[in-house]
Parts: sequence; structure tokens; C-alpha cells
Amino acid sequence: MNIYKLLNVYQRINSPKVKLLGILALHLGKQRYLSINIDPVMSCNFRCKMCYFSDAEAAKNMHGKFTTDDLEVIAKALFPRALRLQIGCGAEPTMSQNLLQLVKLGKQYGVKHITITTNGNLLTYEKLQKLVENGLTEITISAHGFTKNTYESLMTNGKFTLFTTLIANLSRIRVDFPDFRIRLNYTVNTDNAAELIHIKDVFKDTKPNVVQIRPIQRIGKSTYNNFSLQSIRGNYNQWITPVVDYCKQEGITCLYPTLASLDTIESINNTEEKTNSLADSLPYFYIAPYEGWKRKIDPYSESFEDYAHRTHRTRTILKALVGIGNTKGER
Repeated sequence: MNIYKLLNVYQRINSPKVKLLGILALHLGKQRYLSINIDPVMSCNFRCKMCYFSDAEAAKNMHGKFTTDDLEVIAKALFPRALRLQIGCGAEPTMSQNLLQLVKLGKQYGVKHITITTNGNLLTYEKLQKLVENGLTEITISAHGFTKNTYESLMTNGKFTLFTTLIANLSRIRVDFPDFRIRLNYTVNTDNAAELIHIKDVFKDTKPNVVQIRPIQRIGKSTYNNFSLQSIRGNYNQWITPVVDYCKQEGITCLYPTLASLDTIESINNTEEKTNSLADSLPYFYIAPYEGWKRKIDPYSESFEDYAHRTHRTRTILKALVGIGNTKGER
């Protein structure tokens, strides 16, 4: 099963009603359709300038971690309905001492796609090997620069040598696990977009399966505050196009912004509002050890089915489909 092909098919469906009908069928049929997005710990070893962790006040308030018992009951409640387990969403998962346990639980409950998003500086070859041996199918590496100066400037506390060591270790991992997937998320801004083309050198020994070029977006009160995309737009053919062409040549899936989308993103950056449609948000379930996290779901006393019943998931979908808000027989 290729999770990206499934996501691509889903995203290419233009009709929200068709999407909702599909979700409803999977939900009522007790099939897997969820992407469980989990932060096992609310901390990070970096203070990236484009991230809310660079705001001292925000970082101070980011704390909490799941215990081994927490992860056991979370897995029992949610993982049987999970198509995908995404570890690391708004924090650094390798800060958790229970990362290996979480990956093992994903495999135990039959989750076919288990991925972590990480800066990778804390991942030794031995740690990485154990994760892959126990069910990790993909790593998503976050990077904000392909030279030492830019990387360490934008990714405060990060070490470029550890980043390149990780890539070398991934090359070793693929000798024994050739199907292990590597994804690169590169957040571009005015100061690092020109370095994108260095991907040829940085990943010369092991090619990523997916490269996502993500224009900077406003997430909290970050230290870096130049959200203008005009220089990227003006240098699009010099900075973005060559990377897209390189990826096509190497058989790498490249997710990149079009010129038109850059204007849309910049417009969003200038507002505080961001919206998600019901059809696009329902498959995603985020859980993290923030204060009061059990108010969303208490896995010690309820399953996902209990949660869905309590939050009227079936009724919500039917209401969106046919406009009836008093549907009986919740499931």
C-alpha cells in the first residue's frame, strides 16, 4: 500500500460530498481511515527561527509527555482505526524516551504506514536501525538550509554535521531496508531558497522519495518574520524550477508551490485565519500531552468508537451531506 497514492486520489476528488460519503462508509464499516498524528512529547531540541519554539514564552508553555501507560491505552483506543501513524507534528519526537515503544505499538496494531517527522540531530545509526527494524516505514526530515551557515542560523541549536551524518546513516539503512522511504520537507524563505539546488550534493548517496518545498507560513510568534514571498516569486525559474526538474529526472516525487499558489500563501500569511473543510479534517486525529488532553479523548475509559459517538461524528457527516441535524441512531 502506497499511502501517498491514496492521499493523492483523495485530494484529487473535488466534491466534498464524495469525500464525506467515503469517510462515512469507512467509519460505519469500522475500517481504517484515520491518520493518527501524535506528539509523544511537547518539547524540541531546536529553536528554529521560523517556528513558534523560537518564541521564549511559547516554548516555556510547551511541556508535557506521554507515559508508557498513556501510549499503551492510546494505541489500544485509536490504532485499530489508523491507516497511518504520524509521529511528530508540532514538536520533536526524538526527545521522547518512548519513541521506540510507540513505533512498536503501531506495528502491533497493524498500522501499515508509520512515519516520524524530525530534525534528525538526535538520531544515531543504532537508534534509527532499531526504529526501522520495529516498524518505522518512513522518515520525514525537516531542513531550512543546505549549507552550514544557513542551516545553523535558521535552525538554532542544530548542527549541520549531524544533519549530513543522518543522511549518510540513511544510506546505510537502505542497504538492509531498500523500501524504507525518505521524505524531505524544506521550508523556503527569502534567505534560503537559493540553496535548494544543493539537494544534488547533500543527498548524492541516497535519494529521497519525496521532496516537499514548503513556502514559509506564519505559525505563532516566530523570531523570523519576513513572510514575503516576492523574492521567491521573482526568482522562481532560478530557485524552484531547477529543483523540480532535477526531481523529475531522478524519479523523486516533488511537491512544490506554483507561482499562483505563492500569492495565495502570502495572502494567508497576512491574516490570522486558516480554515479546513470538514472532509479534509475528519480523517486526521491529533493527540498530544498538552494540559487537559484527556478532555478530547480519555483512552483510559473510551475507545475511538466511544469518542465518535460522544462527538456525534456520524450526525456531523450526515448533516454536512444532507443538511439534517437531528439524525437518530448515533454510532
